[in-house]
Amino acid sequence: MNKILIKIAILILSTPALAEWHTIQMTPTTQYRYLNGEIEAVNRATVSSQTSGRIKKFYFDIDDYVKKGDVIVEFTNEEQKAVYAKAKANEESVNIALKQSEIDYKRTQEIYQNKLISKSHLDQAKSKRDGLTANYRAATAAVISAKKQLDYTIIKAPYDGIVTKRFVEQGETISPGKPIIEGLNLVDLRVITHIPEAIIAIVKDSPNAKVSINHHHLLIKDITIFPYADRATRTFKTRIEIDADGQALFPGMTVKVAFAIGENLILMIPKSSVIHRSELAIVYVKYNEGQLLRHIKLGKSYGEFVEVLSGLKAGEQILTNTDIHPLVTHSATNTTSSKKN
Repeated sequence: MNKILIKIAILILSTPALAEWHTIQMTPTTQYRYLNGEIEAVNRATVSSQTSGRIKKFYFDIDDYVKKGDVIVEFTNEEQKAVYAKAKANEESVNIALKQSEIDYKRTQEIYQNKLISKSHLDQAKSKRDGLTANYRAATAAVISAKKQLDYTIIKAPYDGIVTKRFVEQGETISPGKPIIEGLNLVDLRVITHIPEAIIAIVKDSPNAKVSINHHHLLIKDITIFPYADRATRTFKTRIEIDADGQALFPGMTVKVAFAIGENLILMIPKSSVIHRSELAIVYVKYNEGQLLRHIKLGKSYGEFVEVLSGLKAGEQILTNTDIHPLVTHSATNTTSSKKN
């Protein structure tokens, strides 16, 4: 290590003929504010009972996958069947009476036209027909209502997803409005984060964000910023719709959300110009007709470039094709020899 540091301190060498130089410049980069976010399901629902009865059977349990339209829960339905049958029978009875009243009204109308009966007889026949018409409509509505109550004894999945919670057990008696089961869809996901009020104006002016988890960036489809701040945290709740197709993402997972809030000028150099020796980062800096080795401190990576925090300044030139320099091979040999010794 001491030998390397001595070489770095001051070492002026002749420049190879095939040397390629890069002039360092201040580069504008986007400045981001990093926030924590949490994944949640867009479609998450608690299915409640819409009729009274007893739980006859659960077809799915917690963590089971269900498809849209699958029967999840079935209630006992003897009472609902009886009410439906009674309503149906009443509808048929009223319908028969209505048809007969139509026949009677037409016959009475013909007799009245022949002036064999008074107008009051015709009015009575018409009144009877109209009354039965109204009764038939009421009977039909009762059938529809009874059929719905019967259908409510079978609960089906509103969309594809997994069961996350059960509120009742098989055999329990329930009433309308009682929560039965909870589920969510894992396809449509979004990220919930909270933007501090100090940067909300900048973000709203140009809502540009990045969402990442385990160093993997997620595709953003839409950003919705709530129009009011939380009084306790002084932050604005924000929903970010993401494309989770093919990703192992689940509600409750934590992600990093980065919002663009401006630009900074930083020094960046090609990664190919950096020589790494142990924990040191070194570059060749052009000096008069030769070059010297200089120790630098690196920051964030930007693709094929890396940020320089200290050791260089704008306008200086550095060697990019460091592999042609004999000192690189020589230094590597010395390092290997030192390890062997």
